[in-house]
Amino acid sequence: MLCKGWWPQYLPDITKLLWEDHGNWCSALKKKACTFIHECYEWDPQNCRPVNAELAKSLLDRSNFLRHGVDAEGHTNNLVHPALSSLIIDFFYMGSNAITSIFPEVFEKEIKVALDEMVMEGKEVTFKHDVYADVYADLLGLMAKCDTVPIHHAKMKALCVEWVKVGMNGSTNLGMFMGFDVELD
Repeated sequence: MLCKGWWPQYLPDITKLLWEDHGNWCSALKKKACTFIHECYEWDPQNCRPVNAELAKSLLDRSNFLRHGVDAEGHTNNLVHPALSSLIIDFFYMGSNAITSIFPEVFEKEIKVALDEMVMEGKEVTFKHDVYADVYADLLGLMAKCDTVPIHHAKMKALCVEWVKVGMNGSTNLGMFMGFDVELD
């Protein structure tokens, strides 16, 4: 229990602490993203800047960096590029600073229940996030767009379950999105 008047007295220090913590979290996510970008996309072996700039443009064109080929029926594999999958799994599930380590009660119980509902009962589950609201909202929008086409809806559900299963098992063997899009073919 907090003493009366405690909050106003410490508000500047708490605000600074929260701001710094948010900055550390953003920085950690950016560092992880840079690692996976370097490892998971094909870059010029000689590291020629103009060549890499063109490669980056082609990845950004029509959100190609989010896609990874097509399935057996020729449908685009949206939001499944190994860089994105690896970043999600690493950020949420790996290491002492992973979200699962910070909020173990949520991931040990609530996420499993939500996934069981999704898989076994076909229920839709809403996951909430408030720190990266814009990027998170855009990703949810892309996922919702995928849900408008039955084949992509099924693929998206399977992908979410795969991310959690791989992350919870500790495996890393998986071979800012605002304004990007998915292919509904």
